[in-house]
Amino acid sequence: MSAALEKALVENEIKSLLVRERYYRDTNQWEKLRSCYHPDASKTHIDITWYQGDVDGFVSGSRAMSTGGTGALHSISPVEVSLHGDKALTESTGSVAIRFKHSGNDYDSVSVTRFISRLQRVGSEWKLLSLEAIYERDSILPVVPGVSGEISLPAGGRESYKCISWVLGQRGFKIKQDLPGADDPASVAQLMEQSTNWLYN
Repeated sequence: MSAALEKALVENEIKSLLVRERYYRDTNQWEKLRSCYHPDASKTHIDITWYQGDVDGFVSGSRAMSTGGTGALHSISPVEVSLHGDKALTESTGSVAIRFKHSGNDYDSVSVTRFISRLQRVGSEWKLLSLEAIYERDSILPVVPGVSGEISLPAGGRESYKCISWVLGQRGFKIKQDLPGADDPASVAQLMEQSTNWLYN
């Protein structure tokens, strides 16, 4: 097998893993979701709006979120896979959509997001070590066009993820306010520098 073909097969395997991880999360397949990550939870790290910690806490928190009426739907399109030995770094574009009710009306909150993940080969399989997000922008729109209703977002907060922060905050989640986002380019550069350093060191 040529080196180019082997690289392409590995990249496809990793891209499939990233898509399946989001699918398992959205369809409440918790054991399969957990299996996408490194078996040693202490080597894993999730850093998103509502959760910061290892994969076991993320899985249990996601399960509680789904039964508490705050289920989200994720889209993800892996676009970049960088390989170095048994390590990989991926960049993906995607979105997080949450449907919610406010003042008797149904709304969709949609957050446009870039997902950054570190992976490691464990035996013959690739496993996720991390899931981090760069928040680009978000919006809230009525499910039925023309529905009149007023949603007042609090002043301040992060411009790149103020809508999803408000929606999750209404459900009791404490939202981290210093995540990488388009409104803070230095934070994005720092995350990417740290991720690249990890890959090649």
